[in-house]
Amino acid sequence: MPNQQNSEIENLAEKLLNNTITPEEFKQLEGWYAEVPDNAPVWKLDDDNKEQLQQRLFNSINSKIKTPQVLKSSRWKYYAAAASLAIVSTVGILLWQFNGKENQIVQLVETSTSGKITKIHLPDHSIVWLKGNSRLDYPSKFSDSTRNVVLHGEALFEVAKDKLHPFVIQTGKYVARVLGTSFNINENAQAFKLTVLTGKVAVSAAKHDAKLAAPVIVTPGNEFEVVNPAQPARVVVAPVADKVLILHGTEYDMNFESVSFDEVRQRIEKKFNVQIVADKALYASCAISADLTDQSLETTLKLVSSSINAKFSINKDQITLTGGGECN
Repeated sequence: MPNQQNSEIENLAEKLLNNTITPEEFKQLEGWYAEVPDNAPVWKLDDDNKEQLQQRLFNSINSKIKTPQVLKSSRWKYYAAAASLAIVSTVGILLWQFNGKENQIVQLVETSTSGKITKIHLPDHSIVWLKGNSRLDYPSKFSDSTRNVVLHGEALFEVAKDKLHPFVIQTGKYVARVLGTSFNINENAQAFKLTVLTGKVAVSAAKHDAKLAAPVIVTPGNEFEVVNPAQPARVVVAPVADKVLILHGTEYDMNFESVSFDEVRQRIEKKFNVQIVADKALYASCAISADLTDQSLETTLKLVSSSINAKFSINKDQITLTGGGECN
């Protein structure tokens, strides 16, 4: 029976790819997805076809939403739009079946609506603040060689340091490649701007472009920008106003000067989505002066615990501080 169901679902997925699926069949596919348990195995694909078929499904769903003239009814538009996030954001449940559940990788999609900032913690512990009207595509687990994501819109990246696994951001026309740094990317169909806060970023054209024949290395405090397609790319000093705007609404800035332990604790909890368990009375007199900007959670905890003579332990999302305190 499971094999028969898998065959039916595969047939419906193929119809979706071929633009021959009916509204009723799509509703059946959507209903099956809603009931399937997380990480449930469906069918296997060989390695050569996984990425290709996933991209075909992604493009198919997007085309159905963006080109209403090919849709048979307004109801079909509703089904396509309603199920697009459900299927695209966890398309691996349909298509990426590896050897065992523990090795399964799914493709995830995060979006941010107008005027909102969505914070995303990536599998490598990098943090992304996705700005309004933007989208980030990324895997539930990065590959053994690179850390690849796709950005549509604007985002501030705080990339975890890993010299063996470059972090690659694909946008419409440009590709940014880093090892561990922080920077902001703002891209659309006409313009592109990359502002580097720390580290170095190599920017190259996604496709052959005579205006950008070789990668450009952008250093801290500088911006790589393309105002419009008719003008060549240039690297300029980032205005202070740009930096202020980039950091607004994020928890990126973690530079403290004589700040109470309790305030620092709350800022750490908010940035890293963790809970810090500590005796507040013990550390009430402690003031912390430290620049924790662009630091990992572990490094942040080491610096803070050292400044208050405490020890820390980590258990999943809970951090416990003990000892020390009674600061003068």
